[in-house]
Amino acid sequence: MKLLKIIKLISTFYKSFMLLSAVITIACLVLFWEYGFGIFSTLFWFKISTLGLTFYFIENYKNKEYYYYQNLGVSKVLLWSVALSFDFALFIFLIIQEYTFK
Repeated sequence: MKLLKIIKLISTFYKSFMLLSAVITIACLVLFWEYGFGIFSTLFWFKISTLGLTFYFIENYKNKEYYYYQNLGVSKVLLWSVALSFDFALFIFLIIQEYTFK
């Protein structure tokens, strides 16, 4: 029961920047489709840097929301580590799928 609660809280947190992340991932997938594997390192660092900018934005402008999650027993480190890991793993998975499809 507690694990399900934590997953719901993390997904609620991830929804706050999911649209931005999806747009960036789709743009990377389009560029990867167009230019092939030669552009992968650029896309990799672009995704890492946009995740860093997302972290900076949410950390500075939505820092009051952390109290909600902390009161429910989810730390800021857990929120960020799971959300960013999931987002980056999804990016890598989609790049691999596109590479094998092409």
